[in-house]
Amino acid sequence: MGQKTVLGLPRRLHSAYLKLAKAEGDPVARIGLQHGLVPDPALLEAFARFDLGETRRMTELGRTAVPRVLHQIWLGGLGLPSSTARWAEHAHKTGFEYRLWREADLEALGVTEHPAYRQMLDEGDYPGAVDVARYVVLHTLGGIYIDCDWYPARDDLGFADLLPLVGLTALAEDTPRETGRGSLLFTNSLLAAPAGHPVFARLLDVMPEVMAVLPGAPAWWSTGPLVLTVLFRSTSVCVPDADLVAANLPRRAPFGEVEAACATAVAEGHGLLIGWKSW
Repeated sequence: MGQKTVLGLPRRLHSAYLKLAKAEGDPVARIGLQHGLVPDPALLEAFARFDLGETRRMTELGRTAVPRVLHQIWLGGLGLPSSTARWAEHAHKTGFEYRLWREADLEALGVTEHPAYRQMLDEGDYPGAVDVARYVVLHTLGGIYIDCDWYPARDDLGFADLLPLVGLTALAEDTPRETGRGSLLFTNSLLAAPAGHPVFARLLDVMPEVMAVLPGAPAWWSTGPLVLTVLFRSTSVCVPDADLVAANLPRRAPFGEVEAACATAVAEGHGLLIGWKSW
């Protein structure tokens, strides 16, 4: 039934109770079960301890500019989503370099040497492999990383218009979780950082240990938002304006709905991101 959650329930049973609460329209049970759908925070706490020198270095990097380069990663045999071409166009129009990373590019960067990346690929877990790869890219080069299931709403505004682009930046998830360091959970679908940030060095260093401590855990626990959040809460992080996300559309929504969401974002505010999986 999987690793036990902080509520003492096997993860799959906990997830089943959560689905039931949603189906029954029970908001109290839903919120409580969502908040507790995480492992015991004590299992991850030791990985988030930085010494004073590392803390000072992270504080210094909090004042350091993020390189003007936009990174995306696409693994596997599916065709490239249309969002990648649009992000390349958006980057060039807003003064950013654009880099799309495929398997060969990541191998040249040395990502394939990381055991967690190899394990995720062996298991066919492409999202987990992309988790690892984005941390290597940002640690090595810095810049902005953005998942391929975001689509740019506009070109009249860019990231430099809406984010400070110094130090770390990460979007906040809508659903609070018990992280052991508060209830704020960061998503890793949009990250910005200068190169060489100690949180990414630590993430990459401890990830095999985290996966050993949480055997069979979903990627969002062991390589994604949860472990990232625990480490990010050891330093200062910029959380973007909630309106940066202009809309979230159903998977494979017709492109006409994407165009309509973009038009609404331009007309009504300063939203930049449309959530949309075209595949």
